[in-house]
Amino acid sequence: MNSMSPQSRKRIYMLVISMIAITVMSAFSIVWMQQQISRTAQNSKENEAKFAETVRKLRYLDERIATMHQPVVLQGKVAGVLRPSLDNQIVWVNEQNVATGRAYALSAPYEVSMDLALLDFE
Repeated sequence: MNSMSPQSRKRIYMLVISMIAITVMSAFSIVWMQQQISRTAQNSKENEAKFAETVRKLRYLDERIATMHQPVVLQGKVAGVLRPSLDNQIVWVNEQNVATGRAYALSAPYEVSMDLALLDFE
């Protein structure tokens, strides 16, 4: 009845032991992967919450900026300070107070330009 050689028995035992070891290691790997997936999902949830909060703050600030730049609000801030100039009014500008970062004005104080905005057709 015992037709198996001792060498064959050792191979079968080693095969069974290796199958059990692989099964146990696979089970631990699956548990580890599930934990990593759970951690990643939690981190993603926290990052999405932070992102949503940042977007909410940016929208609030955009709304505030838009409100502050409304013409009515800007007029209200300078209501008592500015007034329209008179026809016979002379305005003296001190040359030392010339702004240096102008993007739309002349770069030098006495530069001549042929821009149509400077020409008087009347």
